[in-house]
Amino acid sequence: MKSTAVLLGIFAACAAAVAQLPADLQHLESIKDEAGLLQAVRDLDKQLVPAARDELEAAMELARARKKDEAVEKRKSAAGRLQTVRQAYEYLVTQYPKNARGHNYYGELLYDYFGDEVTAVKEWNLAMSLDSQFSAPLNNLAIHYCHNGQYQLGFDAYDRALAIDPDHPDYLFNLTQAYLLYFPQVQELRNWKKPRVYKEAMKLSKRATEVAPDDFELAQDYANNFYAAQNFDVRPDWLKAAKAWEAARNLARTDVERFFTWLNEGRVWIRQGNKAKAAECLNEAIKLRPDEPVPKKLLAEIQQEPAQSPKRPMPNKGRIFAR
Repeated sequence: MKSTAVLLGIFAACAAAVAQLPADLQHLESIKDEAGLLQAVRDLDKQLVPAARDELEAAMELARARKKDEAVEKRKSAAGRLQTVRQAYEYLVTQYPKNARGHNYYGELLYDYFGDEVTAVKEWNLAMSLDSQFSAPLNNLAIHYCHNGQYQLGFDAYDRALAIDPDHPDYLFNLTQAYLLYFPQVQELRNWKKPRVYKEAMKLSKRATEVAPDDFELAQDYANNFYAAQNFDVRPDWLKAAKAWEAARNLARTDVERFFTWLNEGRVWIRQGNKAKAAECLNEAIKLRPDEPVPKKLLAEIQQEPAQSPKRPMPNKGRIFAR
């Protein structure tokens, strides 16, 4: 990692090269305090980046529909929005080169939308060195390192992030996914047996739901993670899984989300062997989405009578045994 002095020198040198702010950003020049400028740039980020993301998704739909010219226009508009946000962050970090949060958010933009991983990692390392109690860059570095096969660095970064902020639901979620996805590396680096990897992941996943009790995505993820038990030589606790899907349903915001909680709870009860509970859940799913074939198929399967062999004379009571 480069020293803070070296990295600050890089940004000081870049400051002279920053072009004059475009007209739609010149209002930033009137903001003379650091906290105010950071907030203004963050507000701009939260306004323009989601709009750009929507335009990029629309461009893909238009491209699939062979509306090439319209797709190109959407991409251009999205690129313009993202460039505006980039210029705003560059202005922020040149005005306040020791602002850890500014460097972290700038790195996130570069990583997610400009494909500049090298500069993003430098930004996150700089942010971390500027504020040792700021956990966000550690979480970003952890994700980056794990995605790039640098698992020791990744898990070290997760550990440090959670040491600073042990109840951050995003960090708990991310480490859960890392344990479930990179379990061979976790076994090696943590010196854990396969079942322990899963149990530790589930502890993290459950804790995420406890610290963010109103978050549907976290509740849904916890419920989903019960399905992974068999991959770790662990017997699934389907009763807990059913309760988890019920808890997720209580947080569902749309009928689509409620549908999937009913469907998955039905699947859980099938695995538990409780056909009556499974049928109850599947019927609720069908009420929400009558045209969806999956719950109907599952319901038909559990209601189907066992296949019977042809009748034949029997020595005792003439019982017919299912094959």
